[in-house]
Amino acid sequence: KIEAIEAMDFSTVDRALSSLPRRHPPLPRDVLDRTSRLLALRAAGPFGGDGGSEYVDGILWLTAGDVAGSAGGEETAPERWETLAVGLRMAVDYLEGRTDELPRLGGDGEEDEGTGLGTGGGGVYAEGPRVPATTPDGSASPPSAAIPAGEEASSETECKPPTSSSPVFRLMSSLPSAVGRHVEHPEPRVRSLVAQAVGAHARHATRLLVWSGGQSDGSADDGADLAESIGRCQEGRRSVLRAILASLRSHLEMTEPSRAGGPSTDSGGALDDTTGWRALETNLHALASYVDGCAGRSGSDGRAGGGSFLDEEADLLAPADGGGGSWLLNGLRRCCTEHVNRHVRAAGAAVLGVLVKSCSRSRDDPAARGLLADDGSPLRSVLRDALRSTLADNWSQVRMAGSVLCRRYLLALLGMAEEGSDGEGGEDDEEEEETLFETAVDDLAPMLLPRMCLNRFYIAQGVKLYSQETWRLVFGGGASSAGTLRSADDGDSRSAGDGVRGGGGMGAVARNAAPICRYYARACDADNHAVREAGCQGIAELARKVGGHPAYAGYLSPHVGALLQALIMCFHDESWPVRDEACLACGTFCLAYPDECEPELGTLFERWTEQLTDQIWSVREDAAVALGDAVAAYGPGLYERVLAVVRKSVSAARDQPAMSREDYARIQNDIDAHTNQQLYSCGSLAPKLRKGGAGRIGCSSCVVNRPKAPWEATDGCVYLLRELCARFPDRDSTEHGGVVVTDDTLLPLMTELADVCRLSHYPQSDDLRTTLWRQLPPIAGALGKRRFKTLYLDLFVDLLARNLDERSGMSQLSVHAAGQCAEDLASLIGPGVFRGRLEAAGTDAGFAFDRVMEERRRERAAVGAAGRFRDGVGEMFRSPFGPPMTV
Repeated sequence: KIEAIEAMDFSTVDRALSSLPRRHPPLPRDVLDRTSRLLALRAAGPFGGDGGSEYVDGILWLTAGDVAGSAGGEETAPERWETLAVGLRMAVDYLEGRTDELPRLGGDGEEDEGTGLGTGGGGVYAEGPRVPATTPDGSASPPSAAIPAGEEASSETECKPPTSSSPVFRLMSSLPSAVGRHVEHPEPRVRSLVAQAVGAHARHATRLLVWSGGQSDGSADDGADLAESIGRCQEGRRSVLRAILASLRSHLEMTEPSRAGGPSTDSGGALDDTTGWRALETNLHALASYVDGCAGRSGSDGRAGGGSFLDEEADLLAPADGGGGSWLLNGLRRCCTEHVNRHVRAAGAAVLGVLVKSCSRSRDDPAARGLLADDGSPLRSVLRDALRSTLADNWSQVRMAGSVLCRRYLLALLGMAEEGSDGEGGEDDEEEEETLFETAVDDLAPMLLPRMCLNRFYIAQGVKLYSQETWRLVFGGGASSAGTLRSADDGDSRSAGDGVRGGGGMGAVARNAAPICRYYARACDADNHAVREAGCQGIAELARKVGGHPAYAGYLSPHVGALLQALIMCFHDESWPVRDEACLACGTFCLAYPDECEPELGTLFERWTEQLTDQIWSVREDAAVALGDAVAAYGPGLYERVLAVVRKSVSAARDQPAMSREDYARIQNDIDAHTNQQLYSCGSLAPKLRKGGAGRIGCSSCVVNRPKAPWEATDGCVYLLRELCARFPDRDSTEHGGVVVTDDTLLPLMTELADVCRLSHYPQSDDLRTTLWRQLPPIAGALGKRRFKTLYLDLFVDLLARNLDERSGMSQLSVHAAGQCAEDLASLIGPGVFRGRLEAAGTDAGFAFDRVMEERRRERAAVGAAGRFRDGVGEMFRSPFGPPMTV
């Protein structure tokens, strides 16, 4: 019998303590008794309510790390890690509480946005940013909200100056030795908690140091003892750093063990791209936590300083005597750009991020400014390489870490650039040729902009939303802009009230069109299908925004050919979302640059018509949208070719082989077809979706692919008819003066479509009717009430009446779509008139229509009761997992 082991929960101190009695094998009795006492102390008040003396004794007892065996008293039982981990968790919580009682320093809460290590506080990226901080109106909090470095902030927490007898000093004195013993602990959860404890210790020690430097009226009896206690805290803080650096340096010098003998059976040698790399990752997080905790004042301004990492450890960032560069910066460069382990790459970016933050705190110091901005700075060189690699990493986790580093670095540079331009700008700022971003980053712009642009479309929601928010912070735009390219004409600015420089984000993109286009073209040829999809979306945005702007269209024109070739290559992609985005992007390019795209029009038309019969419905729909764009760009000649496709394919469903629903269900549920097949996972080593032409595996591959069905060609024609009617309905509303969809052309096509949709000899006929009911209201709205009611309504009303009846045997999807279609058409034509037409078509059609309308009223009432509708109009609400939506 295998006993279930209760998982440890470190989300709160109470949960961590409560996890200990549930562990198996049971912990010794003295551990359980101590746990019960600590829980009672926490229930009595903050840290026991007696100044925390007994509470600290409990923490020290747990972190002693000598608890072994179990309740059974086995002498040979291994040392238990759980008590040590809980003790470290309690130490972090206690030190954070005591730190909050001291005056807060500017920079302590700077740009945290929930990026702590899971226990609050700190700006170290380890678990990932959560929902970005927003103001009450839904816009992002401005970065300027942070308190300037070196200034104290008022806090609602009452300031409680410590005394030399405070129990916090006992914990501060003993914690460095615990860190030194366990920085390479074999249990990764312990190492992670050690990293948190390092940050909490450094933050409290630094706060004490700065607080004591501003005191001039201390007690004569306690002043010397208190100063001595604070001094010991600083010695312990520096000893913690020495332990971390020693372990980090030894791990950086490690090489991957030989795999000649096959995979290692020893977990200690399991070094791969998925699991952690011994203690290297946690050492990096510990170093990041330490640097972030050292938020003291720089002594460069002549005031009482201390606790500034840059002041105390400047040698770590300086080149070695032999001219080989800083071992720390060289190691961080390798971690971010070359290391095989994704966790290590992300942790390396975290360290660089807090180094940038430390420089920002001391930006009044010319040396700190130079580390970030000078061309010859070794830190700037490492940041350039790290951002180039992490912002384009194949793992979303690393790409997210790079995005956090990118935002922090950019905001630091922009802050320095704004300070440097104070008093120099004026009314002519709007006429400047560069944005503040381009001025601040200088030669980094051609490298950063392409990656920043593409990550706004990356498939991982965290990366995408964070990158969009970064774009808004850097280039401006309201909360509704979703991080898109905006120009000066769109009202784009970095912050409210500032003049727009250099055309905003769109101007910066246009001036850097060459590197952006090259990067997008490479992305379309990447091995990662998510990168290829994002590349196609980025190219479509260039065509739509830059290509449609009269002032910037010329910047993109020389690169249209290369981008078009990249998109045409993606038409053959195995991943259907890539094909879908490439299809749309090509249509957008034809609208923006018809002359440049015309040489490839034959190839594009062939690809679009192929996509119009694709197995994926969204690909068919977007192929229709692209063909509509092309007709708007090229006029009557292409319009006739499109009509020929519709006339040929609209009746294709007649050729669909007959099949009963039972046979179709039996094929779908054939167990042999779903047994012992290749499994695919984004976290496995299974084959990924390849580019077209390299052999087909995975989604939409020849192994799992099926032939195109005739009914899918008819389904694509429904979307295409919608596009033609919506964009070229009459002389007054057409998007091209030479193209109008006349009744002589449309009526035969709609008649044939209605007849084909009545067929039911194949099970997918319900899917075709579902598409028809979803697209018929837009068609009716485009044609107009009188025209549609006179010529086209009667073609479909009998089929719609039959589909509204739930007893018809049609699928629930088609019944629901028919109900929605009936409601929309009734709104256009008039409920009374529409109900009369339905009653003329079927005996019970009027009652079915009444049922549908009543269901819609109940649905709206239910949603309104939930507060998401007001007067029938959908309110805007913000989701942390996606862009704003209308309900």
